[in-house]
Amino acid sequence: MTQLQVEDVRQQFGALTVLNGITLAVPPGQALGVVGPNGAGKTTLLDIVAGGRRPTGGQVRLAGQDVTT
Repeated sequence: MTQLQVEDVRQQFGALTVLNGITLAVPPGQALGVVGPNGAGKTTLLDIVAGGRRPTGGQVRLAGQDVTT
């Protein structure tokens, strides 16, 4: 079973697309690093995974349970 699963997450701010179809899975006991240049959407993705921001589309699941909202 996957501990954290992000499926097709999208985030838009008006006409600006910040995240477009991000999908990843983190099994129990593993860690994942997110790297990229300034403005690439790293903080927006982490805000969505942590529940601080609701994505425009897609799902976040923790231990199989949908925690997107």
